[in-house]
Amino acid sequence: MLAVTMTPSEGGMVPVILPAYPAEEVCSLERGVRPYTVVEILREVFHEDFFLAVQMYMDRYPEGAAKAIGREGAEGFRLVSLGEPRVESSLHQAACSMAVDLLFRATVAAWVPGDSGKGEGIREKGLFPAEFRMRYLLNLWEKTCSAPGIAPRAFFPADAITEQKTAITNRYLLPILYSRDYAETARRMLQRYYPEALGNPMAVDGRELARRMHLQVWKVRFEEGSDILGQIFFDETWVLLRDAQGRPLRKKIPAMTILINADRCTTKEAENFTIVHECCHVYKDQPFFRLQMLRGKHLTSYTSRKRKKETYSGANSVMDWMELQTEKLTAYVLMEEEGARRRAEELLSSLGGGRTPENLQKVLQGLASFYGVSRSMARYRMVEMGYPEAEGVYAYVERRRIPDYGCGGEWKPGITYVLSREEAGRLLQESEAFRQVLESGCYCYVEGHFCLREEAYLEHMDRPYRRLTAYARHHIEECCIAFRVHGRYASTEYADGRAARRKEKTDRYQSRHDLDAEPETRMRACQNDHFAEDAVIWTRLKRDLPDTFRQAVQDILDAKGISQSELAATMGVSRAAFRKWCAEKPSLRHVVALCIAMDVRADVGEELVRLAGLTFQNHLEHSLLRSMLYETRDLTVGRAGEILRQKGLPPLTNGAEEDLPG
Repeated sequence: MLAVTMTPSEGGMVPVILPAYPAEEVCSLERGVRPYTVVEILREVFHEDFFLAVQMYMDRYPEGAAKAIGREGAEGFRLVSLGEPRVESSLHQAACSMAVDLLFRATVAAWVPGDSGKGEGIREKGLFPAEFRMRYLLNLWEKTCSAPGIAPRAFFPADAITEQKTAITNRYLLPILYSRDYAETARRMLQRYYPEALGNPMAVDGRELARRMHLQVWKVRFEEGSDILGQIFFDETWVLLRDAQGRPLRKKIPAMTILINADRCTTKEAENFTIVHECCHVYKDQPFFRLQMLRGKHLTSYTSRKRKKETYSGANSVMDWMELQTEKLTAYVLMEEEGARRRAEELLSSLGGGRTPENLQKVLQGLASFYGVSRSMARYRMVEMGYPEAEGVYAYVERRRIPDYGCGGEWKPGITYVLSREEAGRLLQESEAFRQVLESGCYCYVEGHFCLREEAYLEHMDRPYRRLTAYARHHIEECCIAFRVHGRYASTEYADGRAARRKEKTDRYQSRHDLDAEPETRMRACQNDHFAEDAVIWTRLKRDLPDTFRQAVQDILDAKGISQSELAATMGVSRAAFRKWCAEKPSLRHVVALCIAMDVRADVGEELVRLAGLTFQNHLEHSLLRSMLYETRDLTVGRAGEILRQKGLPPLTNGAEEDLPG
């Protein structure tokens, strides 16, 4: 048998004929149930001996072996060791003629010209590192494999595989997709099968997409209690279903057929999403399934979309990650980036352009209706398309929808203010800073948020059924703790250990400045003006500070618009602990904690230390504390405590323990 591949040359791509051989009918992998890598398939199904192949290459092409070790004139090559290969391939290939590269690190023994000065012709034996690239051509339909093409890695001709930047596949021939890749992958898929949806706001019909991809769609009834939403079969298979009367029915399913569960997909949106989901599997995962079918088992000749967990972790299996990618890609196909953003802008413009919770809710409803998708998916896509405020609308906690909410200022991407009790419990175990903030007593859990206990933010504050005020829902960043999320299914993380204490515009006292604008620009002039103006008001504030520490702290809080509750929450202690410090003589650690939390300029911090009757001594702890007054750009009370603990020193505060007697 022969295989033909395209190889780069000086004149462009040229066809090269290689010998090929079929997969063995029986192999040692046949009884396995896990997915297998392309390396395992090559070794066990095609009986490839990589070590022997590299040795034969060096025997036949000694000039190539000399290039691999970087020593001209070398000879007598012997392969000493060959590491496990790294696999490189690309999604953008036909599975009937798929190039797969293996990259090996090797140790080679060789005789090289001596440099000992003993004269010409003297040779020395040594061990040298080398790297080889080995290319196979797999025909995943005909189940054949070509003989390998081998060359030193640095001298292998450049082509789409060696130079690829996106749509790289892993050792299972599954694509490696990063966040930036989904929009482009969806665009490529639509360009091939549904080009009219590119750039134009248009709903994608799943059945029409399947027809164009030469797939059949059957709506069936699975076994009683099945959580399967849909399945795609890459090979002919017998499946146990139910007939119209609910009786067991064993049916042969043709290859390239999608089954839709009539009992689970009860809405048009769910059915359409499931069909497109299975189409995405065919587009991006077919090489994986064809690779698994080479070993003669059909357990991995199909995949199922199930109603199951909504979170994924670092311990996911290969199949878990494949499903995660497909769920995300499906959303990008159904709501193509350019067209969906255009439609969202049109809807938002018709509502006046403001990104209020009310407007975003209407935009979300409009997108869901237009594209025939669920509101949850429309919300997710809005966030992905650059509307982070959509995190605050149509949100659910513990299967209950919470009232819509929004920011008074700019909503930072990747931030949410909603956290379930289950996630909060996990964070309490993982995050010492989060535990300290909650133990301060400054926050209560209301409608999925951890909100400051202040009347401006809570209705019925002293009752069990309290709720957020209208003001709080429109200024959520002012009163609730922020959390950071990464991706659609990622676990929530603790963001910065506090709610925003104030609105940015109300604080005229800036202790830090960005001085990064280009010379002779308007921005640079503005930065210079702000620096000079802040210098004046800080000097005035320092000059007018009263003679008592307690009153000086209160004057700074008043000037910066920070309440005692907000300050205590920032430090992770109760208001009672803060008052105790001010009533009694505070420690140096407490004064530094106050300065960091209030975000004061360093010389004002030094003045507060003096007013507290304290001084810095010449030893490690005090040197660190003094540095913390000056290095404040990204420093929080929690991070300062972490630095001190790492040096075996007590933290700035002890959280709830500050309230203990003595």
